[in-house]
Amino acid sequence: MHFLGILVNIFVESLLVLCEGNRLAMTLFRILVLVVELMYNMVSNIFPKFWYEYRLRRYALLSKKLHSETKLRLAIVTGANRGIGYETAKTLALAGYHVILACRNSDSAASSIESLQKQTKLQTFEFMQLDLSCFKSIRAFILNYKLKYNYLDLLVNNAGVMVYPRTFTKDGLELHFGTNHIGHFMLTNGLINNLLACQYPKIVIVSSVSHYNTSSADFEFLLKKNLHEGFRNCDSLHYKHYDPAKSYSLSKLCNIMFAQELARRYKHTNLLVNSLHPGITNTNLGRLNNQRNGLITRIFKSFFAIFPAQGALTSIKLALSPDGNNGKYFARESETSPLPLSQNEDICLNLWNYSEQIIKDHSCH
Repeated sequence: MHFLGILVNIFVESLLVLCEGNRLAMTLFRILVLVVELMYNMVSNIFPKFWYEYRLRRYALLSKKLHSETKLRLAIVTGANRGIGYETAKTLALAGYHVILACRNSDSAASSIESLQKQTKLQTFEFMQLDLSCFKSIRAFILNYKLKYNYLDLLVNNAGVMVYPRTFTKDGLELHFGTNHIGHFMLTNGLINNLLACQYPKIVIVSSVSHYNTSSADFEFLLKKNLHEGFRNCDSLHYKHYDPAKSYSLSKLCNIMFAQELARRYKHTNLLVNSLHPGITNTNLGRLNNQRNGLITRIFKSFFAIFPAQGALTSIKLALSPDGNNGKYFARESETSPLPLSQNEDICLNLWNYSEQIIKDHSCH
């Protein structure tokens, strides 16, 4: 499957080069990428779940052999109570990490920790409450973490919301952008000194193939309107019909751009930052939409969505591999090409500055 994944990535990269810059060609590109992704998933599902769990354990074992030191290694995984985050937390614990599950729901996190402890026979899991849609909660999490620990080896920005109807965060931001990008932007920068205190810190940012569904026009509109009028008056919020899929895709583009700018800013340190597409995975992400189209969604997932264990493979590779990749984008466990827009240094810097301004403007809410 790894070789097939590399072939898929080569196909996507080649197609992107041919189509970039042409609106009609890019529409065809997005359709073909989705078709290839679904075909790849169908082939992947031939293999049973335990095969991907075995591969995760193999990554964990190899990492544990490389790090035999007595120092406690610390990892934070956002949204670790289910799906890809759950599998990521489990594998990191098996690799020797003490894993903090940064989750919004305490009851769900407690249940997940109980399950993780039974599956791994380890007591190296800890819950710390975090709501990425709330600045107050993010600041409280950062403070609580720093009061307890003075370093952080690994941060996995995994949590997210997907295709919700028109909704705002507690601080007045559009939900997808406010949670998926701004929330993780604020969390990461709040913990950056803890990360830099380690010898080989890493940040892994989970994005999505859906970022291909955006364009430079979408992004320029987001920035220009937001900078002058605030997030309530822009994005697709005040189009005739709000498009939650477009808003989600924009937030995932921002994830890649954030990773790119982080890598550039800290390139003279040992910090490694990478982003990834985990695959279309059978999880509860987009669960509100799933409830509305229950039968259709279940049928789709049974054929075209991969197991969460497979979805966690790329996150785990970036977290545990000794490779020195930095500022790269991955899918199917290998490097591939995101939209060229996401690699533009000036635009990434604009997003960074804009994100800082958004936090400042909305902190009084």
